[in-house]
Amino acid sequence: MNHALASFVPINPDGSAVYLTSLSNSAVLDGMGAILAYGKHKNKDQRYEFSTTFEASFNVMKNLNVRANYSYLHYNYQTMNRTVNVPYSKYPGEISYLTTGSGVNQLKETQTNHWYQAFNVYGDYMLDIADHQIKIMAGYNYETKRLKDIKVSRQGLLSDDLNDLNLAVGDAMTMSGGQNEYALLGAFYRLNYSYKGGRYLFETSGRYDGSSRFRSGHRFGFFPSASVGWRISEEPFFGNLKKNIDNVKLRLSYGSLGNQQVGYYDYIQTINTNGTMNYIFGDQKKGSYASVSDPNSADLTWETVSTWNVGLDLGFLNNRLNLTADAYVRDTKGMQTSGKKLPGAYGANEPKQNAANLRTKGWELMLTWNDAFKLANKPFRYNLSVGLADNTSEITKFDNPSKILSDYYVGQKLGDIWGYVVDGLFRTDEEAANYNVDQTAVNFVINTAQVNPGLHAGDMKFVDLDGDHTISSGSNTADDPGDRKIIGNSLPRYTYSIQGGFDWYGFDFSIYLQGVGHQDWYPGTNSVFFWGPYARPYSSFIPRDFLSQVWSPENPDAYFPRPIGYLALGNNRSLGVVNDRYLQNLAYCRVKNITVGYTIPAVWTKKVKIERLHIYFSGENLFTFSPLKSDYIDPEQASAENSIQSANGNAKLYPWSKTYSFGVNVTF
Repeated sequence: MNHALASFVPINPDGSAVYLTSLSNSAVLDGMGAILAYGKHKNKDQRYEFSTTFEASFNVMKNLNVRANYSYLHYNYQTMNRTVNVPYSKYPGEISYLTTGSGVNQLKETQTNHWYQAFNVYGDYMLDIADHQIKIMAGYNYETKRLKDIKVSRQGLLSDDLNDLNLAVGDAMTMSGGQNEYALLGAFYRLNYSYKGGRYLFETSGRYDGSSRFRSGHRFGFFPSASVGWRISEEPFFGNLKKNIDNVKLRLSYGSLGNQQVGYYDYIQTINTNGTMNYIFGDQKKGSYASVSDPNSADLTWETVSTWNVGLDLGFLNNRLNLTADAYVRDTKGMQTSGKKLPGAYGANEPKQNAANLRTKGWELMLTWNDAFKLANKPFRYNLSVGLADNTSEITKFDNPSKILSDYYVGQKLGDIWGYVVDGLFRTDEEAANYNVDQTAVNFVINTAQVNPGLHAGDMKFVDLDGDHTISSGSNTADDPGDRKIIGNSLPRYTYSIQGGFDWYGFDFSIYLQGVGHQDWYPGTNSVFFWGPYARPYSSFIPRDFLSQVWSPENPDAYFPRPIGYLALGNNRSLGVVNDRYLQNLAYCRVKNITVGYTIPAVWTKKVKIERLHIYFSGENLFTFSPLKSDYIDPEQASAENSIQSANGNAKLYPWSKTYSFGVNVTF
């Protein structure tokens, strides 16, 4: 809610609701206060779900088993939304009504049905011959899903309290519906081979899938996988090394997956028959028209993700210390995305195509320690594990030779943030006046101020990187970005987790931490939790220590510039454009869980016929540490708004709540 002001109460002295006031024609609380005070808006959601599965298993012959299962799901979702004309008072003794937007007298009802069916049949065969172990599995899969929607709305109900379409007499009535369905057909297999008790391992698998989401001739794809493993520590030549190294296993794998997550009918053009003209003809009815959808790609097909992985497993000190390390290269070929930018004269949006290729390189490490010793003649068991991972992705194919920054281009690192460079704040009015660089493109609010327009002390000093004495975005290409450069990356780097615990003498303790090593984020133009009055000067929310960070002649080294309203709310304002001065790091370390428990000795509990009695206390999201320059934004929540092509988010989200719980587990 952007217009909730502490200076305006929701109710007038005479009991009427506040919406518009004699002091301002701006909608206070966007009308929500008046709506809530009247109390006749209603929403009702109902969800029903029925699912069942039947399964049969057959032992056809020795070592050969065949299984078959059938699943059925029906999901029904019903909604009712009722809005009414809302009374409010702008002047004492005068009642007006909110009749637009959320104040329309209208009833909407929606019903959505999903039907899903799946059938699987597969068999597995096992064979042991001396040192050889073979397991084969093969099967068939069929899935189908149908969706149907019905939506009805009508205005002008005769009652504010009764909600039935039969009471609606208004001419404004809409009815719409739709249905979609898809089918997936596939065959799959897996073969496992082990030699010498697992010294040498081999596995291969694959799927041959067909999807109705693609045009005939492009519906099927084959996605194979294979892996090999070698337990070097089981070789005779390993010999004496066993004294110090318990396990050495080398792994190599290749796997491919298919992605069919596109619209059900993206491969064909559709006709929309619900268009209505804004012109009334002789019969007093608005004319209707049909429109065709944007052009589509004739050869849209599966997106294929192929991954090469090499891994190493090590065990030391009687397997108390274990290390698992993996490195991988993942190629995404035929990314299902919009194709090359087309000129405006084309008259339609770019069709979805298998237009881009992407390569991701990454690694993962996991280190674990498990041990036990005697403490006060009782076994003290403890464990600790640390995980760390990282990856980067780069576009390797896309038809964008000009490297327009609003689209993919070859060589682009996913998540790259282009932004301006800021050389601090002007120290004096004289320095600002003599700065021989035109900052008009980022100084709209400053230059159009009613009082004292133009640059002054405390304003941001943008660096002229291209030397043309004008701050601009150039041609908005990688080769001509104007005065911008890559200042960060919106994707998380160095994700980690730490988990540990112990149990002793009936006591147990566990702790789990997670975090991100680095992730860049620029506050969105409407991020009032970060910008405060710079976004919306009338906002009743002001961070606790905000004033100490605002520039003034007495505070020339402040973090924020001189106080000007709306300096952030727009992409032509100095705070609204992405720059390195206010780029934030969403790195964090969060204590996700701490649990402390105690198990009552069995010699006590068995006297009352209780086998085990365990009491515990648990806390979730207890502490968060982050360099983010705001105490009111959750870095993990803000991170969720980042994407591969956007590092801006308003972070208007509820942070993860701290949760404390106490429990008792009883076993009889």
